[in-house]
Amino acid sequence: MKSVKKIILFSTISIIFFCSFLMPVANAQEWVYDGANTERIPNHSVYPSECYVFKFEIPGFPTDSLGEIEVTHGNITNYMMMGNGTCVWANAYTVNITSGEKTLDDTNILISYWNETIGYISETTPIPIIPVENDGKVSAPILGFVSVYLGMTLADLNLEYVSIYENIYSIAFWNETLNDAYMYFNWTDDGILKKMEANFMGNFSLYSQPAQLPPVFGFTTEHDTLNVDSTDTDLKVVITDADNNNDGVNDRDYLYRIFYNSTWTSWAPIPPLIDFDLGSVPAGNYTVSCEVKNMYGVTQEQIEIQYEPPEEGKTPKIPGYSIILISIALLIGVSFMINKNRKKI
Repeated sequence: MKSVKKIILFSTISIIFFCSFLMPVANAQEWVYDGANTERIPNHSVYPSECYVFKFEIPGFPTDSLGEIEVTHGNITNYMMMGNGTCVWANAYTVNITSGEKTLDDTNILISYWNETIGYISETTPIPIIPVENDGKVSAPILGFVSVYLGMTLADLNLEYVSIYENIYSIAFWNETLNDAYMYFNWTDDGILKKMEANFMGNFSLYSQPAQLPPVFGFTTEHDTLNVDSTDTDLKVVITDADNNNDGVNDRDYLYRIFYNSTWTSWAPIPPLIDFDLGSVPAGNYTVSCEVKNMYGVTQEQIEIQYEPPEEGKTPKIPGYSIILISIALLIGVSFMINKNRKKI
């Protein structure tokens, strides 16, 4: 009896010990969404929070639905004890074209594992994202590793031949002896699946992807005039609405900084009005630069502020309003009051 218990205990410990080696071991380095400071996942062209939408033409898949991949994070993982590789993880959704409603299908999917020595692995077929080189483009060696992985996953389909077309970032599998079956994969130059065709299961194509553009914005003074009579002048930044990560929501996370008098301010969230002071300066024109960044890059704009101090003894001008317009408004008001009093009399 004691020997049986020892065997059971030893077996349990062995199983736990063995399984611990099969579990992915994650390195501390991780790439997650961090607003305007979000970094691109290394060896890939994608960023956390991005959404890639695909259209299916597959029997049984609803014609009014799309498939969406939301990139959640990236990390360095020793996947299945194969060695450290750069990984991209994602959530998968089904999107109704008419209503826009999204249904979560699966979470934390490994859509890309890449080690330039060991090779490529993905938990999905077709493969929505493949690695890129340091120049941001897919290479022939990368396509070679991807073709090896696809060859293993498609082994049961008896696809005898494979060709790599590196100039158009494509791989084709087919046979000529069994049923003339074929599968064709085509990616963009930055590694996003553009098309998959198969004469035995249907097609799969890219429907929409992130624009990945830096901010478009303008900035001026609080009252939209560049002629001021005070050195203490508030500035405002107006950003053009955009959905650069394709998640269906206009971008919200931006940082700004101001360059004036040979100095940059620190990066900070954009307030409704930026408290800005020209300092103790004489009358003249002064250049002010503003930079705004999102996770895709930085855009810079400049303005020339013309400072004219008010003459001594005179009331400063009301910024942004013409004296003529104010006089006309006052005249109309007085006329209205006189006319109203006459009617009463």
